[in-house]
Order: sequence, then structure tokens, then C-alpha cells
Amino acid sequence: EGFVDERDEMGEDEREELEASIAPVKAVLTKIRTIAYKILFSSTILLLAWNQIVESCGLPPRVLPRDVRTRWNSTYKMLEVALKYKDAVEKITAGK
Repeated sequence: EGFVDERDEMGEDEREELEASIAPVKAVLTKIRTIAYKILFSSTILLLAWNQIVESCGLPPRVLPRDVRTRWNSTYKMLEVALKYKDAVEKITAGK
């Protein structure tokens, strides 16, 4: 009701160009979602490593919020924290 999917009005070439332009964003979101999930549900190795890295970066202790489809604005909140904790995210993913 009132919502229009503009992709329906695009030609095949335009849709392919759009998908190609947003592919890097989708890839980053997928990686951050995976990191947040693995840290949160790893009570042993990853969670301890995450807490040590966060502390070494001088940041307050916190895990990355999970992106939940049914929770409004959870993608934004996940990205907001990931940006604030960018150094910790880079350290925990180094070499992976």
C-alpha cells in the first residue's frame, strides 16, 4: 500500500548496474553480521579475545549488536557500533 519497488520499473541493464553498485555494501554487511553473531555466541575463545582487544583499544566493554530482521533499526545500530569499534573489529579479523 503506497510502496513502490523502483526496480520493477528498471530495465535489465539498469538492474544489473544497481546490483553491481550495491554488492560491496552487501558484502560488508554480511561480514559485520557474521562477526557480531560469532562473537556473541562464542562464550569461550572469541568473546574473551574480543573483550581483550576492546580493552587494549581503550574502548568501553561492549559486543556488536546483532542485526535482526524483525527489529526496527537494528542494521543501523550494528553499523554505528561497528564504526565506533572499528579498530577492535580490524584487530579481531586480522589475518582472516
